[in-house]
Amino acid sequence: MTDVSMAAAARPTKPKPRLTSLLVFVGFVVFTWFAARQVSFEWATFKDIWVSPLWEKFWPIEWEWVARRENVFDPMVETFQIAIISTIVGCTLALPIGFAMSRLTTPNKPVYFFTRTIMSVVRAIPDLFWAKILVTAVGIGAFGGSLALTIFSLAVMVKLFSETVDGADPRPLEAAKAAGGTHVSAVRTGVLPEVFPSFVAYALYVFELNIRASVVLGLVGAGGIGRVVEAQRGFFQFDRILGILVVVFVIVVIIEQISVALRKQLL
Repeated sequence: MTDVSMAAAARPTKPKPRLTSLLVFVGFVVFTWFAARQVSFEWATFKDIWVSPLWEKFWPIEWEWVARRENVFDPMVETFQIAIISTIVGCTLALPIGFAMSRLTTPNKPVYFFTRTIMSVVRAIPDLFWAKILVTAVGIGAFGGSLALTIFSLAVMVKLFSETVDGADPRPLEAAKAAGGTHVSAVRTGVLPEVFPSFVAYALYVFELNIRASVVLGLVGAGGIGRVVEAQRGFFQFDRILGILVVVFVIVVIIEQISVALRKQLL
């Protein structure tokens, strides 16, 4: 028997589509059609959006207004400040909580279930809702936005980091405990060095998210460049809004490329 015939004989047969998969697909299509009818979705309306005269107000961009420091530059600096503070505080708090949410590093079951339950509740609440509540509580400005993004950073970080800890090699932890170390010292020497590069990489990713989210949170009075976008929208200055979005897009792309390069070095 030749090598070609042997390879053909060893090739597994293609599985036939199961009836269950077909029913799931049909059910998905039917539900999508039903949902579209319920929300009055029509292809004609979707097409009309793109020919609306509203888009003419976005052009030409008023670059002279965008170039003024007090209009865009200063609010963008405030946006960076909000993102940096919230990332540092949120990710720092996520470090011990992430260990508490992992089965590998938390033998105490009540602590494990308590932390996972609390963080599941926190993660279920959108960042925009946190911003609305906290801005109402502490007042309009960057402080409310920083608090909201700190909670958002904590919720995202503990999810990513705890799963990384779950996948860590348990043997160094067991060796540290066998050598007589306490639980905290064993985690610090047996698990933290392995997962810390991932922690830093996730922190950079959370910082990217915070830059984007701070633009949205500013729409509810949480400070930053989003507050300027909301003010200009109230005056129907869509040409200025487009200029702001171009600046934000360029900055976000630059930050993302730097963050990706740093994460490649760490992971």
